[in-house]
Amino acid sequence: MKDTLSVLVLIFSCLSAFGQRGFYVTDSTILAGVRIIDNGRIENSRWCVVKQGNETKKFSPDEVTEYGTNEGRIYKSKTITYAGSTKRYFLEQLSDGKLNLFYFADKRHHTYFIENDSITFREFAKGNKFDDSYYQKQLQKLSSDFPEIYNNARHVQYNGRALSKFINEYNNRLYKPFPYFKIGLIGFTEMAEFYSPRNASYVFVNQINYKYDNSFGAGVFTDIPIDVSNLSLHLEFLFTKHNYSFSTETNNRIIDFATNISWIKAPILLRYTYPSKKISPFINAGVVFAYSTDKEAKFFKTEFTDNIIEIEEITDESIIADTPIGFSAGLGMEYRLHYKHSLFFEVRFNRLLGNNKTLNNQDIQFLASFNL
Repeated sequence: MKDTLSVLVLIFSCLSAFGQRGFYVTDSTILAGVRIIDNGRIENSRWCVVKQGNETKKFSPDEVTEYGTNEGRIYKSKTITYAGSTKRYFLEQLSDGKLNLFYFADKRHHTYFIENDSITFREFAKGNKFDDSYYQKQLQKLSSDFPEIYNNARHVQYNGRALSKFINEYNNRLYKPFPYFKIGLIGFTEMAEFYSPRNASYVFVNQINYKYDNSFGAGVFTDIPIDVSNLSLHLEFLFTKHNYSFSTETNNRIIDFATNISWIKAPILLRYTYPSKKISPFINAGVVFAYSTDKEAKFFKTEFTDNIIEIEEITDESIIADTPIGFSAGLGMEYRLHYKHSLFFEVRFNRLLGNNKTLNNQDIQFLASFNL
């Protein structure tokens, strides 16, 4: 009878997770397809509240052994020692398998409990970073029979998302690089060019054949995983400088254009990295903000009329926008040197948009970076 009940509990747990149907279990019965009221993690740890028609029933952890909310959360009745007394509570189950992870919330405190093969059940405290009680070292010991993820434990933060992700990957014998916060240095080469809007400040700006100018730059980056996933927020701060010189001839006119410009560029990108053991491809896209810290723009218009040469010099820095905004997209790969450091290589396209009176700018970047 007990084995049959366990199988039925497993089935209804799956129904709750995938079909979002509430259920609760007593020592002798299972009632599925009910509406479980979710009162938040603190109240859920004390009561299983069931809505049946116009009637509401409350069950304590002594009456119900397990229940599942309509949102897919599973709670199990466990005896724990808390605030100096031993009592039964409903603990939220975050991971299920060889290692089971549970979460307990109180108004003044929250903590985790871990169960190993349903034999040992104990609190999984954060511990002291400088001794063996530290939670990352505990994770390494608990997963010692799956050494591939040993170093992943060093990236796990003490929160439900990260802990359950690590333990689920251990339970499923699944090795993937674990997402973690990165900061590093960037070196790059940038091939940039101007392109003219339809209504530029000067008509002859549209007559110039703009070409790419190559320059080197450097910067810093930070990469922040979103919800412990392979999607991350990637931020950069880049500096580069270009010296452009163009010349074009039309009819009896020669137009020369020279400019020196220094850019600070700040891309804000969403990056998706496909996880693999050694080399992981990635793609990112987003917006890029730019600021011209130093700029100089001069036009020389030379006209030939009846053996007369007229040269006009025009200095107008407003032809280059001070703070353009644009879009950015790129693809690349991450090469892991070891658990903490990686090399990144990327090809990226940026387009900065000015207004109808300023030159726009676009570039192709080849970036190499290293996280510290």
